[in-house]
Amino acid sequence: NFSYLNKFMFGSNKDHDRSVNTFSQQGRLLQVEYAMAAIKRGTSAVGVKVNDGVALAVHRKLNSTLVEPKSIEKAAEIDDHIACAASGLFTDARTLVEYARVEAQNHKFTYDEPVTVQSLTRSVSDLALNFGEGDPQAKKKPMARPYGVSLLIGGVDEKGPCLYQTDPSGTMLKFDAKGIGPADETIQDLLESKYRSDLTLLEAEELVLDCLKKTMED
Repeated sequence: NFSYLNKFMFGSNKDHDRSVNTFSQQGRLLQVEYAMAAIKRGTSAVGVKVNDGVALAVHRKLNSTLVEPKSIEKAAEIDDHIACAASGLFTDARTLVEYARVEAQNHKFTYDEPVTVQSLTRSVSDLALNFGEGDPQAKKKPMARPYGVSLLIGGVDEKGPCLYQTDPSGTMLKFDAKGIGPADETIQDLLESKYRSDLTLLEAEELVLDCLKKTMED
């Protein structure tokens, strides 16, 4: 019948999610979409950029009262002027953060100046995009799958305060305020209604905390 013929001719999504570099008939990279779904299973994070700096906050969820809170690192310092907040797989976030730290130090050693937030974010996005089988003879092989994490990278450089978001597709976008994670839509609605470009850094800190508090209440 037609349904069988259609499946025979065009296949199904399951035929295209085994390889990270194969598009489905709908033009989708399913492995990247699965990585995006992993972010939705994480905890939320929010960032706000103002004239005085950037405020970042994360929801650190404890599954047990016996867990040491400091052992769950959802936010990290990359350099003296750059930090990030993560949502998604913790181990993937740690890999990207360690890479970013090395890139920042290499830039400082080579050029005797701090790396810009944009340049560092681009390096992280390039790494996030470098997944697949790769060259079997290469010393450093790429990730076998997309990184299941989204980062908010914020900092202050020669251009002033900057806030960027990265995702598993290798996309980087610049924001004034952004929420990521399972409650990203709720956070974004709150930010769009409460964000102002003339907020002070203290008011930005209060705003990011209010956003996370609202998501936890919901």
